[in-house]
Amino acid sequence: MATPVDWEKALQNADGSDELLLELIELFNDERPEMMRQIRAAIDQRDPPALRRTAHNLKGSARIFAAGGAVEAAQRLEDMGAEGDLSGADACWAELGQEVERLTAALAEKISRQET
Repeated sequence: MATPVDWEKALQNADGSDELLLELIELFNDERPEMMRQIRAAIDQRDPPALRRTAHNLKGSARIFAAGGAVEAAQRLEDMGAEGDLSGADACWAELGQEVERLTAALAEKISRQET
């Protein structure tokens, strides 16, 4: 299975600054639980506009780290919201959850390597 983060691209997205990259990781870690909660709520409430918006936000955050799996899953949810068809949302939500877990673990590993 491919690594969830392209660190070279992530560093480019942080203007080549390790310090900024670590700040972006911290920001993502702070905002991730609420973004995921909002996506789940939009699915549960069958609210396509909210799903489009919240999935778009998570996609943008994951894109900073070039986290392809999370970006792709969030994009599919965003598309479902835009089209107003949530019939596959639960399956896509499960995939997004797995990809975000992989991303979160990779980010935690990066932080722990920086602290040593």
